[in-house]
Amino acid sequence: MPEKLTNKGNKKVVMADGADHISALPDELLQYLLSFLPSREAVQTCVLSQRWRHQWKYVPALRINDVDSFYSVQQLNKFVHHLLMHRKRTPLYVCELDSFRNGEVAEWYQYAVSCEVEMLQVDTAHSADYCRLPEMAITSNHLTTLEFSGVQLGHLSLDFSSCPKLEVLVMRGCKILVQKILSQSVRSLSITQCNFELNTRTHISAPSLISLELADILGWTPALERLPSLSTAFVRLDDRCEDYCLHSYYGDCGDQVSCGKHCTRFYDIHDDDCVLLGGLSNVTNLELITSPKVFIVRKDLLMRPTFSKLKTLLLNVSDADAGFGPLVYILRSSPVLEKLTLQLYEEPKAKIETDGSCNLVEQLMASKKLKVVEIKYSKIVVLCRVLQILNTCGVPRKKISIERTELWSFGSHFSFEQT
Repeated sequence: MPEKLTNKGNKKVVMADGADHISALPDELLQYLLSFLPSREAVQTCVLSQRWRHQWKYVPALRINDVDSFYSVQQLNKFVHHLLMHRKRTPLYVCELDSFRNGEVAEWYQYAVSCEVEMLQVDTAHSADYCRLPEMAITSNHLTTLEFSGVQLGHLSLDFSSCPKLEVLVMRGCKILVQKILSQSVRSLSITQCNFELNTRTHISAPSLISLELADILGWTPALERLPSLSTAFVRLDDRCEDYCLHSYYGDCGDQVSCGKHCTRFYDIHDDDCVLLGGLSNVTNLELITSPKVFIVRKDLLMRPTFSKLKTLLLNVSDADAGFGPLVYILRSSPVLEKLTLQLYEEPKAKIETDGSCNLVEQLMASKKLKVVEIKYSKIVVLCRVLQILNTCGVPRKKISIERTELWSFGSHFSFEQT
């Protein structure tokens, strides 16, 4: 293979025969290669030669993702202003937007949508404050993937009905001030570390949704409307969730001193509807991890949802749950369950009182299709109680695999791929 040489005079890469083979490539291929660079670096290639002078103007990508290379937000805004002013309005395959505080992200966002962007990412998580985007519905026949990070979303609704090709929606570390998230086309939805700040529940309507991740939220748990296509879900609600009660199993202790409003206005939906489990009732694979203080799953179980398609379940179990109600109920309501993974741990604080109404072991037989039960535990006391329940349910000991770990505390996470 010919040896690569560097001509320091014009910074072009040439081969041993002296030919600049890269510059000889077609324009479309050069622009494609430049699309993988941050936009600032793509623009800098204009000094390589006359052949490269205008290539950056036609690159099908905007990547404003290297903000740390700018001295100030003013310098960043100035660069992007000139970039968008001189760039040809060719369609964008991908656009990544990042900024300091007071960056003009909203204008860049609107520009990307106007250029028929297919994959749009707005990430201002490292900024000192949430970035505010225009409070208007997006209209795009080209957008397929939309990711928000560190963004404030605050209108009556996030209505993506005018984005018929949108399939992937990600919200990470955002402030969500909307009453409803609506999309007819989204197939994958991820909401993590977001702050739901309304005094009412945000409702999620996504009838085409196949995959859901809802984890580590602040505020009230969003209400899932009917999700008939949902197949895989990961839900983790920790102590930051405001659907908690320190004393009552179902969140109705009425103690406004220690629990505040959280257990006195717990539902904010119709009395016969679920918040979470109704939307999860069609899943095939489910990971459900909740803090013992969070009552929303236990309250949902009173609505008697069924899980007729559930084959793989990962569930955390705490000794604070005296009757292991969620485990017992879900086992009874999952007739085709094949694999069960249990994460057991001790809750160091006082146990939450229960009325025992979910302790239905005497009425329960586990799914006849159950092949594998994997248990990960730290304390033998909790393990023995769970084994007793499984034995009463008719689960033979040979199907149960047990692993001890010293690291269990609430929030530890493992997934199906790790088990």
